[in-house]
Amino acid sequence: MNKLDYFKGDELAASVWAGKYQIEGEETPDDMHKRMAKEFARIEEKYIEEEKEDYEDASFNLEIMSDYALIREPLTEERIYDLFRNFGYIIPQGSIMSMLGNKAKVGSLSNCFVVGQPHDSYGGIMQKDEQLTQLMKRRGGVGIDISTLRPDSVAVSNAAGSSTGAVSFMERFSNTTREVAQKGRRGALMITIDCRHPDVFDFVNVKKDRTKVTGANISVNLRDDFMEAVKKGGDYILRFPCDKSVDYILDEEEFSNLNYNELTPILCEDKDVYVKKVRAKEIYDAIVENAWENAEPGQMFIDRHWNYSPDGVYPQYRGVTTNPCGEIFMQMYDACRLMALNFYSFVNNPFTDKAEINYKLLYEMSYEQQRLADDLVDLELEHIDRIIAKIEADPEPIEVKRDELELWQNIKKVAAAGRRTGCGFTALGDMLAAVGVSYDSKEGKAIIKKVMHTKMKGELDCIIDLGIL
Repeated sequence: MNKLDYFKGDELAASVWAGKYQIEGEETPDDMHKRMAKEFARIEEKYIEEEKEDYEDASFNLEIMSDYALIREPLTEERIYDLFRNFGYIIPQGSIMSMLGNKAKVGSLSNCFVVGQPHDSYGGIMQKDEQLTQLMKRRGGVGIDISTLRPDSVAVSNAAGSSTGAVSFMERFSNTTREVAQKGRRGALMITIDCRHPDVFDFVNVKKDRTKVTGANISVNLRDDFMEAVKKGGDYILRFPCDKSVDYILDEEEFSNLNYNELTPILCEDKDVYVKKVRAKEIYDAIVENAWENAEPGQMFIDRHWNYSPDGVYPQYRGVTTNPCGEIFMQMYDACRLMALNFYSFVNNPFTDKAEINYKLLYEMSYEQQRLADDLVDLELEHIDRIIAKIEADPEPIEVKRDELELWQNIKKVAAAGRRTGCGFTALGDMLAAVGVSYDSKEGKAIIKKVMHTKMKGELDCIIDLGIL
């Protein structure tokens, strides 16, 4: 069988797979799925041996394991292949399909990275610019937050005399993204800014000129207090640094005496804090207008992330911005390796009167997806070691490659400590269509809720079982 036959004559699907994921010696995605299954099975064999020892330990309490953990099949190479085959149940995403088991290339299995926030200096800006380059050349998309860069017109001690502002550096990062070739696949970048930053209005409007920042997605990190001010039609204080409390900086009289839209330095703890009083709704209206006209900026509710995501509890894992598509907030040097469940595969008798969702199978595959996602962290650590070894062996002088080496050492450290996994899904719309239900119906919403709860339960049960083992 050739790849066109595999995709039932779909030339677009065949060409996309061949251009992005096919490696030498492979004829169809079936070969790719076998390649990936073999690599995952190596890691599973190690863990299976360790688990046997735990089960044989008389003091080991099996009662706290999930019911499914006690009856599930070991994830052998054949079993993993069955989960991947024909993109059926579990679909490893982009970088995993192209790089896992690929001996000809040295690259990461992570689909997306966060480089954090630049230090407020040209050195800090250039450091992040290089990090974008080094990650994108390994096929990674990147997120960066520029809220740490001082606002426009603030005094600086270099020859310029004053800052050109945070927004002025967006074009630099955007151009880097466009310049890094990835075998015809352009790099991906997310640039975010805190809604408290004094340059937020310029940030929101930057894509009114459609020749600017064409290599990046942009989003505003919205705060709860800002949204409250929008709803009430009230005033809001932009400030730099963005994490300063207004009550700590200004008293009521100082607040009322500020002129609108005027950047004002306030001495606080022997340092200037820059504030600007604005009407919150004017900024939000500009966000809405630009989103309608230019499809950007996006909106990210960062306080909600910190309050509802488990990593928000721990300062060392607290997210600062997201990957290019905005699925997940991550800390500096964190990365995410993505896998998706094919929801359509859990519909029995699709497009018939007997169509129904197999929630038992959905739970089991959600559990196995999380298990494989944890294995994927180990596989990624192996790939990072290969990257580091290549950098060390490169003929470049150490002063040239030092930053690249430190970047990957930091990524490895964060991956090993946090073991972040990305368990997504695809074909939700197909699932609902297959059971004859529309997205916006009451029944559709109820199904989506049950599907997501089932998926989450499978993942959480797996995480707890992994923790016990």
